[in-house]
Amino acid sequence: MKSINTKPKVSIVIPTSNSAQTLEKCLRSVKNQTYSNSEIIVIDDFSSDETVTIAESFEAKIIRQKCNPAQARNLGVECSSGEYVLFLDSDQILSPSVVEESLVKCTKENAEMVRIPEVFVGKEFWSVCSAIWKNCYDEVERLYEKRFSLVRGKPRFFVKKRVVDAGMFDNLLLWGEDYDLHQRLKNMNVKEAQCESVLYHCESFSLKQFFVKNLRYSKSMPIFMQQAKVEVFPNMLNHGLLTFAMILRKPQRPKIIVGCALLFWIKSNSMIMGVLPGLRK
Repeated sequence: MKSINTKPKVSIVIPTSNSAQTLEKCLRSVKNQTYSNSEIIVIDDFSSDETVTIAESFEAKIIRQKCNPAQARNLGVECSSGEYVLFLDSDQILSPSVVEESLVKCTKENAEMVRIPEVFVGKEFWSVCSAIWKNCYDEVERLYEKRFSLVRGKPRFFVKKRVVDAGMFDNLLLWGEDYDLHQRLKNMNVKEAQCESVLYHCESFSLKQFFVKNLRYSKSMPIFMQQAKVEVFPNMLNHGLLTFAMILRKPQRPKIIVGCALLFWIKSNSMIMGVLPGLRK
């Protein structure tokens, strides 16, 4: 058996911005991986809470830089020393074998990017509604991706060289930077695999935060559509309608159904408000 030092290193890049509430669980899940030859790179947007202190306690390499998520991930890649890179959000928790299984997929199936299924979880009412919505959204993708044009999920684990060869993330995009990279890699005929192990995504927000975030994301949609040559808004609207229909078919409390409907309404309207000014230019 080879020593751990001969195994390829995996660089785990995590952008943070006042992420103290979730970062410890995220980093603990990284440390608890069955594959241990990895490095943690935290790109911090000058957090004012305990984010940096938590990252230091897990021996992460910390880079403080004012930047958007795409810029943060690119900076993480530039500062990494691994042959592979895994992009995580600070509110995501890995199941123990994600990194090892992703590496196996790459080596045994000759894949160079790997999808990791997400399971969304929430505690408060609105985060529970959002988790139910997103889990159904992913289920719609699995059921209907061959019948409809949908904005599909994206890989998170990559051979680093392929990310660099593709030009990395587009720094101008506040939304869709991962979909954009995925499309460019597909155009390069980079083989893709699917991991069976999952990661858990912790939902937590207020309605105001939800609206502001979606409005910010939507301002990048005209740029994304122009570059990717994809009509994102109609596809996302269709995906959303299929998702809501699925929620109605599942046994849910009426309060949850109303909450999901309101989130869909806010998301749709914030997207319209963000997209229209860009389309008029």
